[in-house]
Amino acid sequence: MKVWPLVLNAIETKDVEEIYFFDFTDDANEACALAISRGNCQFIDGKPENFTVKIAIGTKDWIAVLSKNLMIEKAIADGKLTIEGDDKNLVKFEKYFSGDPEGTQLEIKNYSLTENEKEIRDGKWTKPRKVLGLIGSPRKKGATSFLYSILKQGLDESGCEVDTVYLPDLENNTCNGCFTCWEGKDKKCVHDDGVNELIHKMHEYDLMILATPVYADGLPGALKNYFDRTISILDPEFIIIDDHNRHPVRYPKMPHLVLLSPCGYSEMDNFHPMVEHVKEICKNMHLTYIGEILQSATWMMTIPNLQPLYASVFEAIKQAGKEIVSKGKIPEELTKKITKEIFSRGQILAIKNRASQ
Repeated sequence: MKVWPLVLNAIETKDVEEIYFFDFTDDANEACALAISRGNCQFIDGKPENFTVKIAIGTKDWIAVLSKNLMIEKAIADGKLTIEGDDKNLVKFEKYFSGDPEGTQLEIKNYSLTENEKEIRDGKWTKPRKVLGLIGSPRKKGATSFLYSILKQGLDESGCEVDTVYLPDLENNTCNGCFTCWEGKDKKCVHDDGVNELIHKMHEYDLMILATPVYADGLPGALKNYFDRTISILDPEFIIIDDHNRHPVRYPKMPHLVLLSPCGYSEMDNFHPMVEHVKEICKNMHLTYIGEILQSATWMMTIPNLQPLYASVFEAIKQAGKEIVSKGKIPEELTKKITKEIFSRGQILAIKNRASQ
């Protein structure tokens, strides 16, 4: 019962002055009361001097009521619960102790919505000046870096200041799940490494290009660990955004994000799990997801004598960079040009399998 003052709904009880006395019939030593007074609640150990409602019930039966394994009406009908006082007050109990369903009753010190989130919600777009290109592939000269170099041309030509970071170049310790960044004296991550420094610099950028291959239907392990570590820019309190629990963030602004990804398979649905994962990461970290540039069977376009066939694709990717900067989105016609089929699946299979033998 001691937890119940913590889940008091301050709004529902702002004008309430009532005392609920719980007389546990199977153990007199467990008798207690909840005293509600204008949005506050006090736990009273033992029988109170006076009360509004007395509820007599066995401890196991009351636990069953609280855990919703026994309905109050059923407990009354079966004689397991008796009431002394106005029984209408008992009906109010669940409403009174419904907690903070809208997440608005406690003051949040930091930011529930960031400037970038507000901008997108208002249908506005400010041309990004500083761009972070985070490459999560362990291969510096692989397909991910190849695609990124093309997109970066469009960003450069649009006047952006682009900082490119190869994640494998940074010391990237694994998140311990210790919550020192939330509960420690200084509220800092225990790992004072390159990843921690970058995480706390993200807010300085207007746009982030997340360049990553698909590994086992998702993000490479080092990049997944990077995002695990971003919990250190959040606060532990819960807030409600779009009818979902989130955490407030410690910075007033975070970057918009574009996902750039190659995949070895030819089917586009191989990207789906990772795209959805990145979108959810963005919601939790207050990044704003702008869109994605996805290229299947990308190893084909890294073959030098095949690259002339992909010239229009490369140009579309470069143009996408310019469109992202100027409009904050990737036009559908460009996406079609980027993902158009140059080689059929049968041709891709033949080339790959013969080269592998």
